[in-house]
Amino acid sequence: MKTFIEESATDFARQINQCAENISDQITTLSLDADEVANFKTTSNFVQIIFDDQNNIQTYAHAFSEYKRELHKGPSRSLMGQIPKAPALHLVPPTISLGNARAQFADLIQHCVSSPKFTRDIGIILGFMKPDSSEKETVVVPNLTVKITTGGHPILHATKGIFQGYEVWKDISDGKGYCKLDTSMYADYTDHTELPVFGVGKTWKYKVIYLLKGAHHGTWSAEVTIGVFGQI
Repeated sequence: MKTFIEESATDFARQINQCAENISDQITTLSLDADEVANFKTTSNFVQIIFDDQNNIQTYAHAFSEYKRELHKGPSRSLMGQIPKAPALHLVPPTISLGNARAQFADLIQHCVSSPKFTRDIGIILGFMKPDSSEKETVVVPNLTVKITTGGHPILHATKGIFQGYEVWKDISDGKGYCKLDTSMYADYTDHTELPVFGVGKTWKYKVIYLLKGAHHGTWSAEVTIGVFGQI
């Protein structure tokens, strides 16, 4: 039975989070080492925090660099805007985990599949096995990417193929989660939402799902995240 580990940081974090949320139910069935499972769950939690913080810090660094450039070279001679606000990191430090999360995950996978009671269904639940390729229906997942245009607005891309287009959902990190933004009938979609005020950086997240005959088709894309900042 073939297992897999996601390559991208975002997909990897989501994958091990799925495993960490379900692995406790399999300790007895698969005769897993309880300490190894506990360490893995600590690592998964640390990955979610550090990966997210790194993205927020990058957004802040980008916004601060633009602020410094404007102060240094302009072109505007107007009063500078508010200094970019540093992201709020954790006041209570999280539990620090062991390093090399990928190796830890690989070891845990090996210990799971070596159990005589391991099944493909367990592997699917834990997130490191895919459904049997012989299943009749193929799940279609948009391969979503995002980058910044010259005007500072995010542009999304997902191959359209046979589909009418895709529905765009967005999370602006205001605590409200994902909300529907728009529907795109083209492979590229530019988010023309008003950017933050000058000198302020924000993190925007997106996910999309294909449309066929006016209805959702397949499953949601992986989440993509990008930092945006105000410009003059």
